[in-house]
Amino acid sequence: MSRTRFATRAVGLAIAAISFYLVLPSMVEVFSSWPELGRLRPGSFVIMAMLVLASLMSFWFLLGLCVRSTDWPLIATSQLASAAIARIVPGGAATASAVQYRLISEAGVNKTAAGTGLTVATILNFAVLLSLPVFAIPAILFGQPVAPLLLRAAFVGVIGFVGAAIIGGVFLLRDRPLVLLGRSIDVVAGRLGRSKPDQPPRATRFIDERDLIRTHLSSNWRLVVLASVGKWGFEFLALVMAVRGVGHDDVSAVLLLAFVTASLLTGIPFTPGGLGFVEAGLAGTLTLAGLSAGDAVLATLAYRLISYWLPIPLGAVAYAMYRRRLGRSGKVAESLAELAEHQFDEPLR
Repeated sequence: MSRTRFATRAVGLAIAAISFYLVLPSMVEVFSSWPELGRLRPGSFVIMAMLVLASLMSFWFLLGLCVRSTDWPLIATSQLASAAIARIVPGGAATASAVQYRLISEAGVNKTAAGTGLTVATILNFAVLLSLPVFAIPAILFGQPVAPLLLRAAFVGVIGFVGAAIIGGVFLLRDRPLVLLGRSIDVVAGRLGRSKPDQPPRATRFIDERDLIRTHLSSNWRLVVLASVGKWGFEFLALVMAVRGVGHDDVSAVLLLAFVTASLLTGIPFTPGGLGFVEAGLAGTLTLAGLSAGDAVLATLAYRLISYWLPIPLGAVAYAMYRRRLGRSGKVAESLAELAEHQFDEPLR
């Protein structure tokens, strides 16, 4: 391992350790409430699990549309495996995208299509999340009490959605940004010794792939919107079930702002999947949404057990299925560790 790579990982581990230290009290508070899980209404966990599964299936459909692949077993197993790794090592969405890119490209999907498609899916996914506070605006305008923190989150979400829409529109309609991006990556790849003279410039590949995706998505835009909304909609309903499970039946639009705030916290790259930050943020925002402190902590634990911890063993099973499909043997745990170790060895093309 080079000194630069070692130093980068050492700094990353130090930041993760400091982050865990800062959020440790909130994590302890949340996980110490596990004996009270029996308070949840019967069937809450089953319904939450079904809703999270529906959210995952919506995201698989979106990925398939963006990558232009109908190989649903590959899409599903690669996404579950990459999501599991992103919950084990820091890095956020970048980790999941890098790992899934490697998995689907190793399975035979065109690398340019894989890289561009995953990027488009990530942008669409993030844009829809930022747009969700718009649906809470009517409740705010008609006088429903909203804590200042959640109100700021709504405004940030709306502004972020507008910004993402503008940036996305520029990349979809203009060639110049893609040319600059492709040339920059070519320069960096050349300096790192990863350029391939036998391949066309990345700018050309980016534009060609963008045009294909634009044509493909424009003819399937209704399905794209449905899949994008379904991904976050079903996950939000899982949180609603966790809140109702602790006996809080008065679910208002303010809860949507709490959900968006917590979902944005999962993108913090300092800890795996925003671990610790989400627990602290969600428990706090649920309190602002009207739950008592005890109920907010319990609902947070129930929701995170299904949305964060359950996909980890599912990811291990999915990766075993992926390796079996490719005719590979060996211990899944060791190969998963190796995949996590080299998650950024090969950049998105």
